[in-house]
Amino acid sequence: MSQASVGFHCPECARSGSQRVVRARDIRTSNQVPITVGLIVVNVIAYLFQGSNLVFGDPARTVTGWGRLFGPDVADGEVWRIVTAAFLHGSLIHIGFNMYLLWALGQHLERGLGTARYLLVYAAGLLGGSLAVLAFNFNAPTLGASGAVLGLAGAMAAVLWARGVPLNQSPVFGLVILNLALPLLIPGISFWGHLGGIVGGFVAGWLLTWLPERFGRPMNVAVGATAGWCAVLAALALAAPGFVSG
Repeated sequence: MSQASVGFHCPECARSGSQRVVRARDIRTSNQVPITVGLIVVNVIAYLFQGSNLVFGDPARTVTGWGRLFGPDVADGEVWRIVTAAFLHGSLIHIGFNMYLLWALGQHLERGLGTARYLLVYAAGLLGGSLAVLAFNFNAPTLGASGAVLGLAGAMAAVLWARGVPLNQSPVFGLVILNLALPLLIPGISFWGHLGGIVGGFVAGWLLTWLPERFGRPMNVAVGATAGWCAVLAALALAAPGFVSG
């Protein structure tokens, strides 16, 4: 054993290198969550535009009417709604609750997964929510970031499960159950959007953690598989209106 400033080090530890000095700017950088902050900013800006008089061609077509998810409009070729609906909200309470959850969940996942993998998880939740609405609630106008945000909750549950935490003991388990129950208790909340987002995010989180940690696959394989999952969700969401309306 080698004497150190505090206690003793084993020879292997001593040979592994000197202690790392953590500087204040390193701590600040490691705590940054630019994607989470950026998503919140985009949602807030979109909500402000919703309250403006901005229209798209037709005076009756406001920002909300142009961007919300509505199956018949997607079937007519307005495919951007699959994404834009996730950045629009119906009220101040609606956006406030979603942005609170986005911050509470997103900051931890972004730090843990990194920006690229975190974006894939968010995209999986968003696309999963849109796909479920188009497949099972085709004629209901829908908007809100709930699907994408609950995708983060689903991914966090998958990550914790991979680390040995049972799903019913996960801190997000109650949140998931609550958000699945709310549409059954309160009219106007999309059950399918919530469920689709949770499933989409859970699978993304499972791929990003179980493949490298449980099956020993390289991380680039896990990232590629997750990107493929997002592509499948996008393709199914684009195809769903043709099957449902046909």
